[in-house]
Amino acid sequence: MKRVSLKITGAQGQGVNSVGEMCAKGLKRSGYCVFGYREYMSLIKGGHSSYQLDVSHERIESSETGIDILVCFNHHGLEQNAPELKRGGIILHQTPQWTFPAETEKWLKREDVTVMYLPVEDILERLEAKAIFGNVLITSVVWSLLDRPIDDLKALVREQFGRKGEEAVRMNFACIDEGVAYKKQHAPTARIALPDPDARRWKDCVLVTGSQAMGLGLIHGGCRMYVGYPMTPSSPLLSFMADMQNDAGLVIKQAEDEITAAQMMSGAMAMGTRAATGTSGGGFDLMSETVSMNAMIENPSVFVLAQRPGPATGLPTWTAQGDLLLAVGAAHGEFPRIVLCVSDAEDCFRLSAEAFNLAEEWQTPVILMTDKQTAEVLFTADPFDQKQAAVRRGRLVTKAAELAKLNGTDRFDPSAKDGVSARWLPGSKAATYCMQADEHSADGSVDETKENAVAQMEKRMKKLSAIAKALPEPEVLGEGFGNGDSDKGKIDMLVVSWGSNKGVILDALRQLTSHNSHLTAAYLHYTYLWPLKTKRFLEMAKRAKKIVLVECNQQGQLGLLLRQQTGVDITDRLLAYDGRPWFCDALVAGLRSFLPKR
Repeated sequence: MKRVSLKITGAQGQGVNSVGEMCAKGLKRSGYCVFGYREYMSLIKGGHSSYQLDVSHERIESSETGIDILVCFNHHGLEQNAPELKRGGIILHQTPQWTFPAETEKWLKREDVTVMYLPVEDILERLEAKAIFGNVLITSVVWSLLDRPIDDLKALVREQFGRKGEEAVRMNFACIDEGVAYKKQHAPTARIALPDPDARRWKDCVLVTGSQAMGLGLIHGGCRMYVGYPMTPSSPLLSFMADMQNDAGLVIKQAEDEITAAQMMSGAMAMGTRAATGTSGGGFDLMSETVSMNAMIENPSVFVLAQRPGPATGLPTWTAQGDLLLAVGAAHGEFPRIVLCVSDAEDCFRLSAEAFNLAEEWQTPVILMTDKQTAEVLFTADPFDQKQAAVRRGRLVTKAAELAKLNGTDRFDPSAKDGVSARWLPGSKAATYCMQADEHSADGSVDETKENAVAQMEKRMKKLSAIAKALPEPEVLGEGFGNGDSDKGKIDMLVVSWGSNKGVILDALRQLTSHNSHLTAAYLHYTYLWPLKTKRFLEMAKRAKKIVLVECNQQGQLGLLLRQQTGVDITDRLLAYDGRPWFCDALVAGLRSFLPKR
């Protein structure tokens, strides 16, 4: 795979994201697949942030540590990110009279790195342009360094800023022309060659973040109410849903805290409205009592858990997969729940709608996991299928004739098949029942007898085994990796993982096997994490000469669950817990370390 990486660095509030997003949109329209990754500190303004774009004419689903172009809005990028440049890379900066330390200067010359100073303030002053036009000026130089047609950039700028009037468009065009001219004069030979574009492949694709895709999926699945309290990295989902509320006919509520948000979602679901709530780790701690309550009253409920590093406030704007055990075990008492995790834009769209179906079918809490990486990266995604929407409401009774036949004791009937009893909505013309969080008899009345306690516990827990049978096994992805001869169905390496690691693992295995023609590899990807399916894992484990667990937590939490359920301990592990995701080249090196020496 031929990939080019560019990184824009600066402080929050300087326009780092604006330049990155404009380049991403322009490159995608030019026929490239782009993958956008953000790093930023937990500050509204200031700090050091970056927006990295990895670009290829082929499918690309991850970032790499090396970069070809480094754009620095201030000197911090020059100090911190220059060592990330590949040989022959380019630095574009706007810090006047900057000089590198002597050792860095030697390294830059040795690696044939071009350093280009762009006097943004001077150019804007000469054009009598406001500081905000600096982002387009910088973008035009980056566009020239990538040797892309300037008319394409101007068309994009007109589309993006045309609503502000012709004068704004004229000034933006002037900045573009000035940037192109400056590059030609001061760095005429500097360029980074992109591979030939594949416009047919990427033309109809969409650029979308995981949060945007998840919001669209919730709406597509029938969501009519979303309640949350801002907490990174769940906040982008709340913001997107708020932006969509008028177009989609939604009720959006920013509650005063996470407890209220969870309770409002629960009340809406109890009344038959598809509703969801979202939060991160600390907020989910507060919601956990409501998770338990919904299990007791057998109320369908959807909780979005967006992971970030803990404990406590931890690294609030960075990524992690440290909450799997929390999702599986949070809230007091024993009860069934469903835990699933998205991994890319397609997952975010599809599984968000499916979460509602599972919640209603099994009348139980569903925890839909994501993380900062999936929530905020920019995907080049195939168009979502919006014409088909399977809405499954389980044993919800709505027809008048069937409602008339119900008895109050049908609601929590211990003899119900698979523990899933009839459900009808408050206000229906049917028998009444109680919905409260004490242990209860079949009609919901408080009943603390031991016989009833056993009957109701067993009723609820019957769902667990039934859910386990109904959920899909983990997917085997890319068993075709590599050209080596199979030895009685054996594969050299089986990678096991979940969540946002999916894209980078697929990229890494493609790269690893392309350089090791004798190697055969496969990836076992878990989407449905609880109840945990293990049949396919055990089958693949028998075939694998080497099993490698890849996660973004310190304990290897999926590995712990697999050992708990199967007794198989995956001892070869690649675990990242520094707040950063896995990068493709780093993962390739890690996986290569487990290969036998030849």
